Amino acid sequence: MEKLMIYLPTQSTRAEYIFSLLIRDLMGAEMIVTDLREDYFSYQGPRLEYARQPSGEGIFFHSCGLLEEKSIQLQPIGLFTFKNYPAFFPIDDARSAFPFDLFAASFYLVTRYEEYLSFMPDRFGRFRASDSIAAAGNFLTIPIVNLWTNLLKDHISAVYPLLRFREKKFRFVPTIDIDHAYAFKQRTFVRTLGGFGRSLMEGNLKKVAHRANVLLGIQKDPYDQYDYIGEIHRRFSLKPLYFVLFADYGRDDNNVTLSGRTFHRLLRSLDNSGITGIHPSLNSGKHPKVLHSEIRGLSKILGHEIGTSRQHFLKVSFPVTYHNLIKQGITDDYSLGYASSPGFRAGIADPFPFFDLVSNRSEQLMLHPVALMDVTLKDYCKISPEEAIAMTRSFVDTIMAVKGEFVSVWHNESFDETGRWKGWRKVYEDLLSYADGMMTRE
Repeated sequence: MEKLMIYLPTQSTRAEYIFSLLIRDLMGAEMIVTDLREDYFSYQGPRLEYARQPSGEGIFFHSCGLLEEKSIQLQPIGLFTFKNYPAFFPIDDARSAFPFDLFAASFYLVTRYEEYLSFMPDRFGRFRASDSIAAAGNFLTIPIVNLWTNLLKDHISAVYPLLRFREKKFRFVPTIDIDHAYAFKQRTFVRTLGGFGRSLMEGNLKKVAHRANVLLGIQKDPYDQYDYIGEIHRRFSLKPLYFVLFADYGRDDNNVTLSGRTFHRLLRSLDNSGITGIHPSLNSGKHPKVLHSEIRGLSKILGHEIGTSRQHFLKVSFPVTYHNLIKQGITDDYSLGYASSPGFRAGIADPFPFFDLVSNRSEQLMLHPVALMDVTLKDYCKISPEEAIAMTRSFVDTIMAVKGEFVSVWHNESFDETGRWKGWRKVYEDLLSYADGMMTRE
């Protein structure tokens, strides 16, 4: 396969990272990177240079300088529109193929550059979707990096029609968070007694009776939706990823008792039907030793190492969260999304390697962006199940158009048809059916 020669007069790990991601991973083209002018001029194949001044050979893209920097500082964004797409980092150089630095803009988004800067966190310490450049530019719900890359691919193809690109395929990855394995079962005597007490104080005798019936084995626990979850995924030949909160009790980390045999049997059963990863607690983000204990505890029960993770409440702090995960052997993380809004937190609908802006290097940890979550649709967007079906289909269409990876987040408790999630099963069933139809038609 013919290779695209890329000339970077000022090479940097930032530039090498983003060119590799856009050209090789997203476009599917083979490439060679050089900082030697003579190699670039003598090359007989397709050529692209990224510099301040053009050499007169190949396709020229004017660099705004961000990728040459090693520090982290406020950047002049300059939002505008290019070919009906939002863009930033404008370039005032008629010789440049595009009037904005596509590579710097993509790098800014996928590295989450703005989250390394000072910001006002929400109550969980998270970066707010409303404070993002994507919200300011009204492109949070589109995978803008993929769309820019398609523009780049079309431009390169027009100049070098013989250059070939590998085809991508749409992927759907269903994931289930288990924050509360059971509503009433597998809890300590003190917590069970407290649950009865709260319901009595609220005058909720129906909940008192429900809890009692579950504990007596008369009724099924409302969060025990695992038979249904297994059946619906088998119907579409899908293996879901399960992320289990395996943490000691805390204010925001309150799963069941970790030592319960029923809980252990459940975990092994889930691991047989899918892939089980860790759902690190909020507490673990402050205490790396706690993270180690949670991962080792889950690993011991399952009998194998844990390689996947998703942060509880999607709480990510750059770059500390990912450093901690890497040290524990995590290879793939599924936390990069906003709880408050569906969309593309990193502007991309494909997995990509984590790049640490502090050390200025790419790490061996793949980040899988989250497109939408059940809680986001119901509690933040406050939409009906019918409206949620339309929204999930729209996201499938959007990601299908760029042949990306769709990661959805659901919870075992949101399949309970007797509580506040009544009517929402059909949303998930439609999502699986619609996504399966897309994959089948490819």
